[in-house]
Amino acid sequence: MKNKARKRSTFGRCMSLNTLALSIVLICLASIFSASAAAQIQKITWKDLEPHVEIYNDPFLKLTPDQKFDLTIVARIRQLQSEGVDISSEKLAHLNAASKRLEQDQIDIDGLLALLGEIAAKRKNAMESVNQNLNEQRVRIAGYVLPLEMDGLKVTELLLVPYVGACIHEPVPPANQIVLVKFAQGIEVDGPFTPVWVQGKMTTQIGTSKLHLVDGTSDIPSSYTLNADTIERY
Repeated sequence: MKNKARKRSTFGRCMSLNTLALSIVLICLASIFSASAAAQIQKITWKDLEPHVEIYNDPFLKLTPDQKFDLTIVARIRQLQSEGVDISSEKLAHLNAASKRLEQDQIDIDGLLALLGEIAAKRKNAMESVNQNLNEQRVRIAGYVLPLEMDGLKVTELLLVPYVGACIHEPVPPANQIVLVKFAQGIEVDGPFTPVWVQGKMTTQIGTSKLHLVDGTSDIPSSYTLNADTIERY
């Protein structure tokens, strides 16, 4: 009887030890998996959204504000002339005066006007270009909320912008500095520009969203879309 009791006691201790060992293994595995999941989430800044764009020679950057203004006058009046619009003597006087000032400063008017379309296209490309390394990646980024879609009191779709006033009181940032965020479960906010942390899967998807303002709507371009799984107050 004593031997049987010892065997049962030994067996019980072995089961306890095995259970304890299994629990330790499971805890370790859970920690490893948690650490691995956390490691896959990149904490990024708005600077990370800007790709490296090849620097191009922009001759307009060398002009003074007065020279840019004169060049604008020349470009606009020449455009009207090419469209067959009758130009008043007053506007012609402005054209001649602006042309003369630019010539005195040895500005190549025709050469610069010929580059306008090319430079504008390059600037647009630089503002819309994306960091392809972030495509299909899980990221975490902080910013300010501009609500787009609501479900009751909760925002389910929003634009995430880098600073307060963007798109409303301040100029619209470049498209690669705006993130379209979709969050099915929604989050309650205090109003425009509530600061938040957004976490989820990001894609480089260029699009345009209609932002409803007090005086109407505005089309806001964005170069990134983020399908969020969590949004937290900053």
